[in-house]
Amino acid sequence: MTQTNSNEQKFTSIQNLIILDRSGSMSSIAPQAIAGVNETIGSIRAAQRQNPEMKQYLTIVSFCGCHIERFCYNTPIEKVATLTPSDYQPCCSTPLYDTMGEALTTMRKAISYMPQTGVSITIITDGYENSSRKWTGPQIKALVEILKADGWLFAFIGANQDMKEIRFNLSIDNVMAFKATAEGTWEMFEKEKKARMNWYNKMKDASCSDPTSTNLNYFED
Repeated sequence: MTQTNSNEQKFTSIQNLIILDRSGSMSSIAPQAIAGVNETIGSIRAAQRQNPEMKQYLTIVSFCGCHIERFCYNTPIEKVATLTPSDYQPCCSTPLYDTMGEALTTMRKAISYMPQTGVSITIITDGYENSSRKWTGPQIKALVEILKADGWLFAFIGANQDMKEIRFNLSIDNVMAFKATAEGTWEMFEKEKKARMNWYNKMKDASCSDPTSTNLNYFED
C-alpha cells in the first residue's frame, strides 16, 4: 500500500481575517468601506463555490479606541451576514497594535486545531497607530515574523501612511496605499479582490510543506 507523503498534503481550508479600522477618520469613507467589505465577502463565497474542496472561513475585526469588535469569528463563509451601517460606526482613536495582537493570537490558537489550513490576514486602515496600551510595535513585528515563517499571508492596506515605514516597522512586505476618498476606496477594494482571488488560485496547488511560496508579490500579480 502506497503511503501519501506528508510533504504533498494540500490545503483543505482557508482562514480569512480582516482587521478593519473603525476610527473617526474613517467616517468620510464609511459607506465605501462597508460596501467594499461586502464585496470581499462575496468574493470569498465565490471562491468557495468554485473550489468546494477548500473550505473558507472568515473573521472580521473592527476597532477604535472604544472597543475591539468581532463582526464574525471563524465563521463558514456561507453563514457570514452582510455588514451594515449599524455594524460599522467610526469613532475616536486607532489602537492598531492592540487589535493586531489580540486578533492574531486568537487566530493562532484557533488554527492549532485545524491542520492543512492556510491563513490570510488583511489590515485596512487610514491612519497610524495612536492609542494601544497592551502591545508595542516591536512586539507586533516579532509576532508577524513568527507567523509569516509559519506560512501566514499578511497584506497591509493603508491611507495617509508611509508604506516603506510600514514594511520596516511591522515586517509586512505586501503593502498597498490608497486614497481615503470614495473613489480611492472603491479602487482599493477592486485591487484587493483581484489579489485575493489570485492568491486562492495559487493555494489550490500549494503544498502545506511550503506555504510561504504563495505569499510573495501579493498585490503585483
